[in-house]
Order: sequence, then structure tokens, then C-alpha cells
Amino acid sequence: MIPLLSAMKMAAKNLTFRFQNRNNKEAGNLMDSKQHSVKNRLLFALNILMVVGLLSACTEVQSTMVVPPIVSPTQSTLEADSSTPYPSRPVYPPGTLVDYTAQNGDNLAAIANHFNTNVAEILEANPLLPKTITTLQAGFQLKIPIYYKALWGSQFQILPDALYVNGPAQTGFDTVSYVNSQPGWLKNYTVFAGDKMRTGGELIDLVALNYSISPRVLLALAEYQTGALSQPELADNLRIYPLGYENQFYRGFYLQLVWAASLLNNGYYRWRNGSLDEINRTDGTLEIPDPWQNAATVAFQHYFSQKLSIQDYDDAIQENGF
Repeated sequence: MIPLLSAMKMAAKNLTFRFQNRNNKEAGNLMDSKQHSVKNRLLFALNILMVVGLLSACTEVQSTMVVPPIVSPTQSTLEADSSTPYPSRPVYPPGTLVDYTAQNGDNLAAIANHFNTNVAEILEANPLLPKTITTLQAGFQLKIPIYYKALWGSQFQILPDALYVNGPAQTGFDTVSYVNSQPGWLKNYTVFAGDKMRTGGELIDLVALNYSISPRVLLALAEYQTGALSQPELADNLRIYPLGYENQFYRGFYLQLVWAASLLNNGYYRWRNGSLDEINRTDGTLEIPDPWQNAATVAFQHYFSQKLSIQDYDDAIQENGF
């Protein structure tokens, strides 16, 4: 397996090449300047997560999630979900045993909920598991009886869990210095938070500490939604509710960031403990997170589903999105 650091650096390099190549091909077309700016910010946010932050990390981190081979779906199934970079999951016969590799923090009850089965059936399919086992060791190979649910979501993993949390992978990353080195409005932002005035970089560190979320994740989110690192000025329509949560008690970037961190963690830990069954999208439709999905990805799916249109949501959670 390619180390995650190398793989993500390669992915960022390839993404940059594809983005530039696509721009060259479209050079003859008229393009709305706002759309062009958004595309640049998407690329910028991805590179923050994939390259800049990871280059300063001291430890190579690998995802423990291994998506098993997918049974060949029918042509109609492929056509039904052509927006995703992966084929749709097949309609498994009830109780089909599928391979699953335990992720960090997994427990049998949560896994059973994800695959629409129960703990007793998992234990029966894995006779070597102790009957009293709770949390599983990451990397443990399991056979899981799966019961198909309609509306399974994207299989694309946005971010490994180890890069979501404010943990060892963030060692050596100087948030304040990084923010101050960028041309965006965040470096000039100040706010009273945590009993004192703080700069934009200091605010990111404060929220990262309080919610145990990587400062790189918060920076990438702020860039994706507001151009915090690339745009010299915050757009007028984003000054009051920059992250889109229109609530009078969450006015301004600081409180919007607090709301975002709380919502992300709500999705992350509810997927971990098995209490998140579905994602409610803005048009009233439902999406069921893919059973093999990791908690960080579900956290972003849960977050983006709250405010984005269906098209913007689909764009955000796919390979060339957030």
C-alpha cells in the first residue's frame, strides 16, 4: 500500500494538473468570474488538506478503511448514479457476507447499524470473535452479513479520520504563521474570543483545541466557503453569516466556526457510535451513508447536507469537491 503522505501528495499533483488542463481547454469559452473564483478556491482548499499540512506532519498516517471489491452492478444501476466516481453498490441478497476491515474506534453495535444487521449475526459469522468484545482493533478483518438499504451515498472518502482530529498528524503545523503567509482576509481578522482579542490564526487554533478538530480542516472549510486564505476581502453577502448558518445567535465568523465545528463533530461521533442512520438533505430527500464509509467523511456529508443545494452538496462530497 502506498503511504498516505505520498498518495495524497500524488493526488494533489494530479488534481492540479487536471484542473490546469481543463482551464486550458476552456480558455476560448466565456466564463463567469465568480465560477472561476470558486473553482480556484476548491483547488486551494484541497491542497491545504493534501499537501501543505501533511508536509509538516512528522508521522505518516494511513487510513484503516479498506473498501471491499464491489460486485459488478447492472447497467441500470450504473446509470442511476453516474454522478459518483464509483459504481453504485449492488442490491445484495439478504444476509450476504461481505468483507470489512475494522477502523479505529469501531464497535460491533455501530458496525451492525451501518450494515443493517445485528451483533448476534456478526458474532455468528466471525466465530473467532470473543462474545464479550466491544471495541475492535483497527485493521481486524471481519465478515459482515449485509442487508441492503436503498439510497446509499457516495463511496468516496473525503478525508481519513487521523487527519480530521486534532492529533499527532498536526504536530509541527504553525497555524498562525501559515494564515499570516496567505493573501486572504483571515490574516487581518480579529475578534474577542476566549477572554481576549485573537487574530484569525489564533481563532482557528482556539476552535481546533476546543472541538478537537484539526486546524487544517477548519482552514480548508473556511477557504472553501469564504475564500479566507485566498480572497483579500470577505464578500459582502458573507459578512454576517459567512458559513451559511442564518441564526442571530451565531453572527460573525467566530460563532459560525463554532457552529460548524459542533455540527461536524455531531456527524463524526454519531457515525462512530452508530446513532447516525441517515442524512437529511435540503430538498427533503434522504441519503444513507455508505456502510464502509469512515467517520470523517460522514461528518462532512452531514455538515454540507444542512445548507447546500443538492447539486452543490453532490459537488462538495465528490472527488473534485471539498
